[in-house]
Amino acid sequence: MENMSEFNNDRRNFFRINDTVYIDITELNYDEITHVASAIKNPPLTDNESQEKRQLSTIQASLTHLFEQINHTDRQVARALRLLDDKISIVTHMVQRQQNSTDSRTMVESNLSGGGIAFMTDHQYISKATLDLRIELQPSGTIIHTIANVIACDKHYDAPKHAPYYLRLVFTHMSEYDRNFLVKHILSRQAETLRTTEK
Repeated sequence: MENMSEFNNDRRNFFRINDTVYIDITELNYDEITHVASAIKNPPLTDNESQEKRQLSTIQASLTHLFEQINHTDRQVARALRLLDDKISIVTHMVQRQQNSTDSRTMVESNLSGGGIAFMTDHQYISKATLDLRIELQPSGTIIHTIANVIACDKHYDAPKHAPYYLRLVFTHMSEYDRNFLVKHILSRQAETLRTTEK
């Protein structure tokens, strides 16, 4: 989904989780926005990579449907299959994490949803500034590439001195592939939290 501005008004409808992520931020000027948005919409893929992504997407959709059906008859088996699926994802994305890791990324405790992210930072950004974000999800190491607009960036005087500003962002551009993975990650984290609280 190349443009997510339609989610600005109903972003509160997304599930929200507290999550530790690695993040790399670059502020964009007006001329850079179109170029980065185009790169997000049409990532440079070889024919093989594009075909593999389509195949993975089709398989994942089929697996999700099967998990739901199995869950109606045997929750334990469905849970075991989901864990195996998560394990495969982690192994698959370990290579991606090694390839994409940069020294500029920062680990943050965030409030994350399908529509945006909020976290403490050391830099104060102006309202409506446009940022290029690369968010590395844990434990898979998958990197979500998105453009986000600053909703607010307020100083908290009781916050740590190294990160006194609370930055709230809404995602405006994200590929369908990244968006699907982000939503899956959030739902998985939420289910994990519910299982923990039920024990």
